[in-house]
Amino acid sequence: MVERESESYRMLPDRSASRERAPINGSIVAGLVVGAALICFGAFSGGRPGGFLNLEGLLLVLGGTLASTLIQFSVHDLRLSLSALRTTFFPDTSTPQERIEYLMALSRQVKEKGILTLEEYAIDAHDDFLRLGLTLVVDGHNLDDARRILSTEMRTSTDQAWRAVQVWETMGNFAPAMGLIGTLIGLIQMLGALQDPTTVGPAMAMALVATLYGSISANLLFFPVAGKLRLIAHEREQTKSITLEGLISIAQRENPMILEQRLRGFASLAANHI
Repeated sequence: MVERESESYRMLPDRSASRERAPINGSIVAGLVVGAALICFGAFSGGRPGGFLNLEGLLLVLGGTLASTLIQFSVHDLRLSLSALRTTFFPDTSTPQERIEYLMALSRQVKEKGILTLEEYAIDAHDDFLRLGLTLVVDGHNLDDARRILSTEMRTSTDQAWRAVQVWETMGNFAPAMGLIGTLIGLIQMLGALQDPTTVGPAMAMALVATLYGSISANLLFFPVAGKLRLIAHEREQTKSITLEGLISIAQRENPMILEQRLRGFASLAANHI
């Protein structure tokens, strides 16, 4: 009976430790599809959707936004923000509740089989922070040293996550300004060519469409992605804090029930600060 109960705990793997590929986030896909559909509906309802396509305006807005962002941030920061975009579509981290359940299972495993049973979980873990913590506990490191190492790792990953948020927010701030610049360029071209009626239309189209591109990219892409990354950063920080406290408690052989109560209280306290 004890062995069967132990095996049931083994069947409660952490989400990040057992899954190679996370399912796609349905909410962000739905938001993008609905937003794009509404914009297309507005464009087609006038009967001339081709008037909303302007390559010069699109290049000016996107290229200008990228150039302005590179002035403020480094190429490394930009690459980091682009790689973070994947997490908005494919979340690859356990939720705090899932991590609490996983740590509870580990605590009972350690109580039954000893601390060395964590070694196989460390090998299978795909969450780098979780793997590092399990390895430190199994190797018998001083708990103060283990806490310091994990806290440093947590601060580093949190700083990187917030830097990605700042990059996307900055692009959201620059995009409308680039659209306004495109509008001014188009108006200047239009006023300079009033004697030639054939050039007035294209210049006016760029003037208006550039502003449209800037507003759409900022409010349908850059700012929503920044907000999503902010929520993900909060949840990851909370999950890592729970992981840190849970692994230290497991190393100290605390009672699993006491551990559960403290972790759930810790999660509630962290959630109130988000």
